[in-house]
Amino acid sequence: MRTWDYALLAGAAGSEVELLVEDAAGVRRTVRLVRTPQEDLAKVAPPFLPFERTQLGDGILRVDLRSFDSPAVVEAWMAHWDEIAAAKGLILDLRDNGGGNSGHGYRILSTLVDRPSATTVWRTRLYRPAFRAWGSAEGWHVAEAGSIEPDVGHRFAGPVAVLIGPRTYSAAEDFAVAFDLAERGPMIGEATGGSTGQPLMFALPGGGSARVCSKRDTYPDGREFVGVGVQPDRVVTTSVADVRAGRDPVLAAAMEAVREAAR
Repeated sequence: MRTWDYALLAGAAGSEVELLVEDAAGVRRTVRLVRTPQEDLAKVAPPFLPFERTQLGDGILRVDLRSFDSPAVVEAWMAHWDEIAAAKGLILDLRDNGGGNSGHGYRILSTLVDRPSATTVWRTRLYRPAFRAWGSAEGWHVAEAGSIEPDVGHRFAGPVAVLIGPRTYSAAEDFAVAFDLAERGPMIGEATGGSTGQPLMFALPGGGSARVCSKRDTYPDGREFVGVGVQPDRVVTTSVADVRAGRDPVLAAAMEAVREAAR
């Protein structure tokens, strides 16, 4: 995802990139694009909506949770609680959620569970330069699994499905792990990005930058998801033909699952 999506067209502003593109008829052509600074792109990009809801019919409500950066996503969730609580089923779409603050996701999850739910376990090195010079073993800071307590005043008891994919990162992956552990419903789509959400970034000589994983996250039982992703209960992929036809097979599979559970 980083190579072929986020960074595909990255480069110096004003420089050109050459692409070979193919249309639905199989006709190929070469196009040249001029790289534009991020601040200029932001002026013409559509507004980013971290929270968006859509009624899908049959009483099923889709809620797109695209970011956990700000408490505003929790505020929006609670502001629309009456509509959420009245739904016959919920589909939470985290496919474009790049993360943020795990606590915001856990707050939303607290309204979906009726018992405490565990969160991830993580650890990070305790770096002591003198210990390294002496050849002593490294120490570790270990954070045990936390617990998400149910919100007794706000409880959605209907069926829930969560959509995940390779753009689901960081705090959104923490949400996915906790949702999985709560056994609250199926996760549908593709494996998440497989990150910890806590990279150590540093500049490289001559320009550019790099990022290194600075902590290790796992399920409480030790199952890995960094580097492999949180795995869906049902794998559903989206093809180029689906995109061209405006189809969303992941959403369709989730609607089928929620309808079945609501019967």
